[in-house]
Order: sequence, then structure tokens, then C-alpha cells
Amino acid sequence: MQAIILAGGFGTRLQSVVKDVPKPMAEIAGKPFLAWMLSYLKQYGINNVVISVHYLQEKIIEYFGDSYLGMSISYATEDKPLGTGGAIINSLKKCNKSQPVLVLNGDSFLQIDYQKLFNFYREEKAKLAMVLRKMDDCSRYGVVEIDEENLVTKFSEKNPKIIQGLINGGIYIIDPEIFTNFDLTESFSFEQDFLSKSLSKLEIKGFVSDEYFIDIGIPEDYKKAQNEIPCLVSSTSFLRKQESIVNEEPDSCFRRNDVGEKNKALFLDRDGVINIDYGHVFEKEKFHFIDGIFDLCKDAQSKGYLIIIVTNQAGIAKGFYSEEQFLELTKWMEEEFAKREIKITKTFYCPYHIDAKIEKYRQDSFDRKPNPGMLLKAIEEFNIDTTKSIMIGDKESDMDAAKKVNIAKCFLIGNELEISQILF
Repeated sequence: MQAIILAGGFGTRLQSVVKDVPKPMAEIAGKPFLAWMLSYLKQYGINNVVISVHYLQEKIIEYFGDSYLGMSISYATEDKPLGTGGAIINSLKKCNKSQPVLVLNGDSFLQIDYQKLFNFYREEKAKLAMVLRKMDDCSRYGVVEIDEENLVTKFSEKNPKIIQGLINGGIYIIDPEIFTNFDLTESFSFEQDFLSKSLSKLEIKGFVSDEYFIDIGIPEDYKKAQNEIPCLVSSTSFLRKQESIVNEEPDSCFRRNDVGEKNKALFLDRDGVINIDYGHVFEKEKFHFIDGIFDLCKDAQSKGYLIIIVTNQAGIAKGFYSEEQFLELTKWMEEEFAKREIKITKTFYCPYHIDAKIEKYRQDSFDRKPNPGMLLKAIEEFNIDTTKSIMIGDKESDMDAAKKVNIAKCFLIGNELEISQILF
């Protein structure tokens, strides 16, 4: 499969924090953002990539050369800005005209299954398919509307009054001949001058996703990306390995002997599972263990499960207690388990919250459940096989996080299920 990445922009919005490199080369956890994008594409069988370059193009060309991670890399250079549409036409000169082409913006990341996207394109018999991202707040984006048959019916400009809706995810699959029979200038916007103005002729199909999305052109999002992008790319690699083992894909590059011996884990939320949830518990005098939790953990340990705690701790962010107080309580809690010959492998916690009172904890963290960040860190650190692992939580957010990493069994503690009733 082949792809075009649009990487020629000036990155004006990001120049306050990233200078002297084009935006796709902004460093994320020690590597250019573009390197993370290519790593993600590689996992879906993309083996030929054309990078459209203009501003500080030599920095991109010098870094990636003509090959990266076994992918063939070529460059469509611009002597002057061609706009997104002109850049795509220029890049198509280096593509195989008999195959569809994946087109992506080089400054945003949307976690989607590209194989499903290609399948959608074929099943819909489309000439052009675009990825649409569900958003709870569309105020800084234009909105896209589709009908019941996934046909794009309308593009709307930014409107602060529009809250929920679908936005353009910046990812497309196109027929290489899509521009034939259109009278276009050398430089034009793919979105404004082509998609919007030719909507009735193009019959664009919309592929809807509600997965993780980030635009590194926004300084706040660039900061968040430092932890979230590496975690996501690594997790996708892990999950696709797992899928190839379960499905025994004959052409998969991942085989059973690549995985090796893995551990199974019992993942536990804390408040409401280990202890009674009185709300923001941080003192051992108010930390009351739930009946049956020690017996459950001892049974799990005897059957070879690592016991790992993953807990949201918004009380830190909201100023109810300090991170130091939480860690002191955690040490005491783990010692109480140890007295009963139960080893807690590790306690992962998220001290962040979007509405934090304390500024350094104010963020929409990828670690905070229902996001899977803490689980992914545990999976990587302790070599966990999620298909043999268990999650126990007392909120839907615990279940959602577990499902995102394919944990096999999930138990929701509540009115109809108690800890003492769970059997392995």
C-alpha cells in the first residue's frame, strides 16, 4: 500500500515552542513526529511513502533518506507553496496510478485501523473516502455532515455555536485519477477549493472514528503528545501482534515465536475494588479494605497472575491531598497485602484531571481512564498477555480502558456483583 504525507507547511502556530524545523519534524519523546507517523503506518503494511516537502525540506530529507523502517521513501518537492491540493497532485506523480493512495496531514495523528479504512473504501466503491472524527467540541473546527449511507452532504465553516459533530480528520483515500476532468490551478486548497466546491460531483464517503486524535500544531496538544503518541504507537504494535497470533494470519510478519513467554495479570482499580470508596481517600484510618479482596488476590497469585493496580487519583489534581500523601498511603496498602503474602507488582496512578485546581496537574491525560495509558505502560513493562488477563473495576471507565487493550475478562463491581463472588 502507498501513502502521501503532506509535510510542507510552515508551522506558524507551533513556532513559539518549536523553531528551526518544519512542523512534522517537531520532537516527540526524542524522535520527530513524522517518525512516529511512519512507525504507525508501517504496522498496517504501508510500504511506499511520498512525503510532500517545502519549508526546510532538507531537514526531512536528511533525516529519513530514501528508506525508513524498511519503507521506501521518496519526496515531492515544492519550489513554491502549492497548497494541500497542489501538493497532492505533485506527489501523485511518484505514486502507482493503478492503486488507491492514502493521504495524510503531517501535523496531526488519528488512531485508526488503516486496514478497516481501506476495506471501507473498497466496499463503498468510492473514488474518495475521508476520515471523520467525532468531537464533543467542534468550535475550533469546520464541521462535516453525512447521510445514512455515509455520503458526505455538507461542509460548514468554524462556528462557535456548534458543539458536537464530525470534523475532517485530515486522512483520505483517493483514486489517483480523482483530479481528472477538473479545471484546477497549480496552487489550491484540497479542502476548500476541491472538496467543498466539487462536493456534488465527487460522492465522498465518510469513515467515522471516535478514536484518539491530536493536532500537534496547537502548543498545548504538542505538550500532551510527548507522552501520548509513543504510548499509542507502541500499543498498536502490541495489539496487532496479538491479533496476528489469535487469527493466525498466514502473511503476518508477527509469528508465535516472536512473542515469547508472557505474563498474565489481574488488573485492579483501587477505590471501590480494593477499599470502600468514601471519596478521595488518602488516610489509612479511612482506608477500609473490601471483604474478600485479600482472598481474591491470593487465589489469583496462586494461579500465576501478576497483581497490578491502575487507579485514577483526581484528588491530587483537585488539591484534596498531595502526591506524597498518596504515595505514603500506597506504600502502607502494599505492605498490608505483603503481610498476607500477596505481592502487588506495581501501582500505576494518574494524578491529572482536566479541571484540576493545581495547575501542574491540569491536563486531559492519556493515563486517566477510560484512556488506556496506565494499562499500556503496565503491559509493556511487565510483558503482559492481555488475552489471558483480567480487569476488575467499579466504573464503566475501567471497563472501557480494559477493552481498548483487549483484556480478555472484565468484571464490573456494583449492585449485582461483589468481590467475593468473582471466581477465576
